[in-house]
Amino acid sequence: MNTFAFLVCAVLPYLAVIAFVAGMTYRFYIWFRTPQPGKMTLFPSGDSTLRGILAETFLFPSLFKGDKALWAFSWLFHATLALVVLGHLRVFTGLIDTILTALGMTPEGVASMSTTAGGAAGILLLATGLLLLIRRLVIPRVREISNLPDFIAPLLLIAIIASGNLMRFGPHFDLEQTRLWAASLLTFSPIVLADTAFLVHAFLAMLLITYIPYSKILHFGGIFFTQALVKRR
Repeated sequence: MNTFAFLVCAVLPYLAVIAFVAGMTYRFYIWFRTPQPGKMTLFPSGDSTLRGILAETFLFPSLFKGDKALWAFSWLFHATLALVVLGHLRVFTGLIDTILTALGMTPEGVASMSTTAGGAAGILLLATGLLLLIRRLVIPRVREISNLPDFIAPLLLIAIIASGNLMRFGPHFDLEQTRLWAASLLTFSPIVLADTAFLVHAFLAMLLITYIPYSKILHFGGIFFTQALVKRR
């Protein structure tokens, strides 16, 4: 058995989840223990405050006011990334297929839509990710305040996106085998796949999952805390 394939399919998924949960638990613990000028809650009461937090989370109005070009690239990147993450539900489970066929789509139509939408999202995500990285490299004021972690995260994301695109536009991707692998993880009897492109993509994704709690990527979690303070009346 290929050692790399065994590690990616049978060992790293569990280690990545453990590292992610432990890291997130620690970060939330630190956030809650950090002294604040007033009482802070993760989901504060008050429609206006909650509405402001949700607006900042999904629409980035503060960034829009400060840098409209950066806002456009950032919003497009994050929105597309969210759709890609949602699309991976179809890769690992049959839930999306079940819902769409129940709404009247044929299995062929679902597959065709997935191919078209997934391909377009992959290209758009790679393009916006590269533009954001290039911006960090070429704009002096941004480059001066950037350190190594500021480059590790986007480079890792770009590598994941690129390997995912190679899978989509390369040789035939075995969807059923991937679903079997995902199901086998839940029963703690993982099967080992041999597809090299999948193994590379999965390995990089597990590195990202492990890295998230210890990196600036975690801004998607911290924003609830910071915005609760900023928008509290």
